[in-house]
Amino acid sequence: MRPIDICTAVLVTTGNRALREPSKTRWDAIEELLGIRLRPHSPFDSRVTFVDVGGEHVSFEEWLENRPAPTARLWLAPFPQDPSTDSSLQGLPEDVREAIDSGGLGFLVYSDGQRLERFVPREVQPLTYEISGPQLYAFILGRRNASALSEALATELGVPLEQLEPHLASCSPDDMQDVIPRFMSAGADIEHSSSGEDGPDEADVDTWNAFFSPSASDSGLSFELLYAGPGSEADLERDLDSARASLASALEAIHEFAHAQGLRSWEKHFRRALLRLSLEPQPLEDLVELLLLNALPTPAIQLALAAAASDVFGGMGSWNDMSFDGQTGELYVSLSDRLFSATRSALRTSLNRSAL
Repeated sequence: MRPIDICTAVLVTTGNRALREPSKTRWDAIEELLGIRLRPHSPFDSRVTFVDVGGEHVSFEEWLENRPAPTARLWLAPFPQDPSTDSSLQGLPEDVREAIDSGGLGFLVYSDGQRLERFVPREVQPLTYEISGPQLYAFILGRRNASALSEALATELGVPLEQLEPHLASCSPDDMQDVIPRFMSAGADIEHSSSGEDGPDEADVDTWNAFFSPSASDSGLSFELLYAGPGSEADLERDLDSARASLASALEAIHEFAHAQGLRSWEKHFRRALLRLSLEPQPLEDLVELLLLNALPTPAIQLALAAAASDVFGGMGSWNDMSFDGQTGELYVSLSDRLFSATRSALRTSLNRSAL
């Protein structure tokens, strides 16, 4: 499973446990298991942030707490086959539509019996600098060469000097990742040229370096959930038996194909994926342990585990990195499409079991 899929599995199952049985939610254990921050004050750099209807950024726990309806549940609904032709998505901001096109398990749907809201996940690389525009402007004013530094940055950004402060105030965190290196380059030249033959004062250098030191976050991904408009109950997949039968049938068919083509390693892989539909789940993998922590029933965990093992699609060396001629090639494409569809549906259905 991709990181964004694991994140979605965490949110649906943990969120439903928190909505149904808040006292039994294992926040600490789940955050430790995945190394991800779901609450405002957790010791992890990778984090989940919800961008709500009004554009407010809140942690997952805070977002849940704002939805106290006793009927509230979280669901997974598939993305549309072609987002560009879905009229319900046409008015969404470009970044939301791009997130939909990036794939993943699908929409996270919040439902409380009266409204349905969709959120689309996207992966976010950690910011190099956690310095806002107002913080940078205040830093500049505190330097000995404040006037020259201000003029240099205004010139670099192409804004009038008197508009520098409001311009910086309007910069987003992503904008600042470009502004800060440009200021550091121009500002360092000014600091050195005005300091004489002995160079800048040591205390000034230390202050400069401390202010512009990169944030202490690791290289792990964070995740944003962007509001994507109202949802539909018709899109929800809840029938565990149907999803199980569909995945088993797709695996059996592609297992037979691999055997007929002499693909022994793939034949073994698909046979083992089938076995996961009947084996007792053991907490030896993160996904299984997560679902056990969130008290999903054994059939749902088996289906999720089999679906995860069946996700053989990717780049070089993956199942879809092959080709065959003629009718064999057509059968290969057909069976691959069938397995991919059954796998994604099985994952969504198994995780949706947490809402029941």
